[in-house]
Parts: sequence; structure tokens; C-alpha cells
Amino acid sequence: MEKETKDNETIGLKSLIVRYLRQWKLFLIAFIFSFIPAILYLTFYPRTYEFMARLQVQEDSGITPAGFGLGEAAGIMKSFGLGGGSMGTISIEDEISLLSSSRILSQMILELDLNVEYTKPFSFYRMYREAPLKLTMDSAAMRQLDDQYDFTVSVSGEKINVKVKSVLGKKKAKFSYPSLPANVVFDGRQFMLDFDNGGSAERRFKLHITCMPANWLAESFADKFMIEEVSKQSNVIELGCTDHVRERGKAMLNVLMQRYNEDAAMFKRTTDNQILTFVNDRIDGIVTELHDVEWKIEKYKTDNQLTLLESDVLFYTEQMKELQTKIIETEAESRIIRMMNDYVKNPENKYNVIPSLLSIADGEKGSAIGLYNEAILERNRLLKNSNESNPAFRSMSGQVDKLRDGVFLMIENAEQTCRETLADLKSKEKFLLDKMKSIPMQEREYMDYKRQQEILQGVYIVLLQKREETALSLGQEKDHARIIDPAYTLKKPVGPRMLFAAIGIVALTILLPVGFLFIKNILKEIVTEYKQAG
Repeated sequence: MEKETKDNETIGLKSLIVRYLRQWKLFLIAFIFSFIPAILYLTFYPRTYEFMARLQVQEDSGITPAGFGLGEAAGIMKSFGLGGGSMGTISIEDEISLLSSSRILSQMILELDLNVEYTKPFSFYRMYREAPLKLTMDSAAMRQLDDQYDFTVSVSGEKINVKVKSVLGKKKAKFSYPSLPANVVFDGRQFMLDFDNGGSAERRFKLHITCMPANWLAESFADKFMIEEVSKQSNVIELGCTDHVRERGKAMLNVLMQRYNEDAAMFKRTTDNQILTFVNDRIDGIVTELHDVEWKIEKYKTDNQLTLLESDVLFYTEQMKELQTKIIETEAESRIIRMMNDYVKNPENKYNVIPSLLSIADGEKGSAIGLYNEAILERNRLLKNSNESNPAFRSMSGQVDKLRDGVFLMIENAEQTCRETLADLKSKEKFLLDKMKSIPMQEREYMDYKRQQEILQGVYIVLLQKREETALSLGQEKDHARIIDPAYTLKKPVGPRMLFAAIGIVALTILLPVGFLFIKNILKEIVTEYKQAG
């Protein structure tokens, strides 16, 4: 039974093939007819080129001059990364997202005036810098554009007719001008229409102009551009796009890379300026305190007529030298920690990068401050490319809050360690001072003043170094990404393609006759059944 079924299917297939072969004339006609759309495609479809460019994202190693250390007591500061170096390794995925962001693409579109398209009637070709007319408007108004405006301009001798309509507003208007330039006021906006390139030799023509918001066009460009990493182990990003105008295709890639570098430079300048403001404010406060202490020392020495230390003071001073150094270092460290604690707990600095003060701890990966700053930078990047309702942004904000708790705990632990260390050092100091019964009370008070002066001087030097480091970073002219290959045109055009034309010919040669015969048989069966039913 199964064999009989297979034989019937084979016979049915053969009869179907024979039936179609009998209609070879129909297939031949379809084959000849299919050449028409293929020829039209090869003739009228604009020649399209492919463009490529490559750039290498460079790590910001920062500027780290010879660091000022506070001795062994600086170890606690190192433990939670109070440094001013790099905030972590590069995330190529983030850089690709930034390159393909609507903001960067919109800047590129506005710079090249791509949001204003010029086409001739019955043409698929978008003109670029060879259009006879040019439509412009104020740059601020162009950035704030929120509707698409379609212009149809007819130039006939000395008369210029303009038809305008808005896509979203559904408004229409007609204008007539004796000459150009002309100020077209429509829907509360002002457009300037003029001849391009010093005027047009052609005095009778018609042109369609489309002016749209840059962010609308950026959405389609995000899919049009190919932006991807070369490999997982590389910092090189490859960019590509297609266009039928060579000049425009290369300009898009070159301007896109230029805007990307400028945006990264602006972000770096903003961050460095925030750190510089923080350090300058702290330096002003330290200078005031240091001036007060120095004035007190001068007054105390004048009132008590102190000049040189006594011989017995020199004897005990030699023994206390190391101890006093450690006390100064610990006091300075404790003061810096309190300064950082006040900054971190200030609600205004909740989502700001925590400035670092010890360059010797630069870029220690895994430290509490380092991880927190990395999370803050990632959160700021997400906020630039999206909004606060984005799940990824909310998730990163939660991660920042958790890391902030870790920073609080690390600072508290550091403060506790400093207090314990200081208490131990002062206990030893008291032991030595008890032996110095012959030292006048004035000398002990003088030493307290002197110690305060040295503590403030240590903090002042740290802040000065950080300010100098940040100032050097601001003055450093370095692109965020090095352009390896500026935009260039690939040799072989990507359109129109002979392969597509051949596929179309084959498809039409088969589908048209088969579809015609199938519909014909269906209609014949319907007519037969209708007659039998009647």
C-alpha cells in the first residue's frame, strides 16, 4: 500500500512538471519580461559604496609625579585607594554604545546638515552639496526641531513658488517670492531659502527638500552604521557605513570619530574641574588654619622669649624624634580621612566621583574608593545615554548605594585605626614627657603648636600636589581614541549588484508563470463547480 502511494506521488509530480513544460512559451515570455525590472534596477539604483574606519581607545594613565608620602602611616590610606589615577580598565562595549548614541550621531548629523535632504522629482538620489538650493535655520532652533517639514520648491524664471507642510502638525502653506534669498516663516519657525554655491545656472527646476529633527535621523543611522570591536583582546573599534556619495560617506565617519573624541575630552575636563574645585576649597581652609597656627607660634615665642632649646631638651628630643614623626604622620592622616568623610557624607556629593589625595595609591584595582568611583562613572555614562527609568540605570544606582556603604565602613575602620594608633603614640609620648620634668611648661606648649603647624603643612603639601596633578591633566592635549584609519572607500561597490538582478530574473521567471497557471486552474475549477451547481 505504501509503495503504491509513493508511485502515485511520483506520477503526480511528473504530470505536474510535464504540464508546466508544455507552457514553455509562457515561461519564455516571463523570462524576457523579467529583464525589464532588472535593467531598471541596474540603471536607476544609485551606485552605493562601503566606507570603513578604525580607531583605538587609549587608556587614561593619568599624570603621577613623584608622590608625597606620609611614611608608614599612609598604609591605611592606600588600603581604600585614595589616589588620583585611572579608574579602571576600558569597557569597549561602553565606548561602542557612546559612539552609536543618539546624542553623538545627532551632533554629526547637524554638523554635516544631513537632516536637510534634497531630492529631485522621481529620484531616489539624495543630493549632497550639489543641490541648487540650500535651506537653513538658526542652529539652536535646528537642535530643538520636533517636527518634519517637507518643502516643494519650483523655480520658474524670476518666480519662486514654495509649498510647505508639516508631518506631525498636519499644516500646509504656499508662498511665492520674486527672488532669493527668502525668509520662509511657517508654523512659528523661520527657514532661510537661498541658492547654493553662488546661484544656479539652471533657472527652471523643481526640488523637494525635507527638514527633520536630527534625533529622528539618528535612530535610523544607529542601524545603518556598523560599529563593533575588532576582537575581545583589543581596544580597536571598527566603524562602517554605506552611501552613494563618497564624500558624504567618508565625512560621516570622520566627523563621528571627531565628535566622539571631543565628547570624551569634555567629560574628562568636567571631572578634573570638579576635583580641582574640591582641592582649591580645601587648600583655602588649610592656608587659613596654618596662618593662625604660625601667628600663635610667633606670639608665644615673643611672650615667653623663646629662642634656642636647652641642652636637656636636645637630649630627650633625639629620643622622641621618631615618635614625634609618627604622631605627625598619624594626625595628618586622620585629618585627611575626616576631610574625605565630610565630603562623602555631604548629600550634594552623593553621585560625584570621590577625589583622591594620595597619588602613591593611584589606580589600585579592587579598593573601596576605586570600585565606588568606577560605579559612579558607569552610572553617569548610562544617564547620558538613557534616562533614570532605565532598568540598567536603576540597577547601577543600587550598586552605587551598596558600594557607598562599603566606603563609609572603610573610612570608619580607618578612623578607628588612626585613633588607636594615635592613642598608643601619645601614651608613649607622655611617658617620655614625664621624664622631662626639668623642661618648662612653655616649651611643652610650644611643641604642641609646632606639631599642629607640621600637621597642617603635611596636609597642605598633599593638596598642592593633587592640584598640580589635576592642572597638568587638564592641560594635557590627548585624544581619547587614536584614529588608526581615517574613513576610506572600499574598492568594490555594494550596489547595485548583478547578483540581486540575476536572482530577481530567476524568481520572476518561475513565480509569474506558476502563479498565473495556478490562478487560472483555480478559476477554471470554480467556474466548473458553479455551472454544475446551476
